[in-house]
Amino acid sequence: MDALLPFFDPAVERSRFEARASFLRIQEALRVQLAPGIFLQAETRASVEDQVRETLQAEGKSLESVGPEELEEVRASFAMLSPRRDSDRISLAATLMLGLEESGREARLEALRGFPEQLQLELEDGSRLVPCVDRGSAGVEDRLPTVLALRYDLPPGAAPVAVLSGHPALQGRWTSRLLKDWPLLA
Repeated sequence: MDALLPFFDPAVERSRFEARASFLRIQEALRVQLAPGIFLQAETRASVEDQVRETLQAEGKSLESVGPEELEEVRASFAMLSPRRDSDRISLAATLMLGLEESGREARLEALRGFPEQLQLELEDGSRLVPCVDRGSAGVEDRLPTVLALRYDLPPGAAPVAVLSGHPALQGRWTSRLLKDWPLLA
């Protein structure tokens, strides 16, 4: 017997979307569009918890319906994206998405080799931070993944003002209206 699929109710989905609208606007403001199909999404405690809830929702579950072990397992799967505070230091995480068109994707990914490691944060004082990049373990060996987790360790009191890249395939300086507030949302 086939397992029953959850019933899709447009009214319920609209209600869920409307309840998340404020959160989604903040997330959109934290997103930095680097090129068509390429963006850096700043992660916050709220965004990581939302991903946990959405993952459970996709499985027909909720925070209230799962046991503590299962909830801890789902939260652990998003641990790389969680911001961290250690006394006066903040470690911020972001998701880099490379949503490239199918035609020419492999060549474009090859051209972007080394790009994630060069995606720096410019701080208010003009200094720059290089990310620690988690490439994950899935995918074709030695191929640039299309979703990567980046982590930046901020010095005490520092605030980012821009994202920078000097990579030959994608150069620029990008800002976001909430980028400076990112550490406050961690």
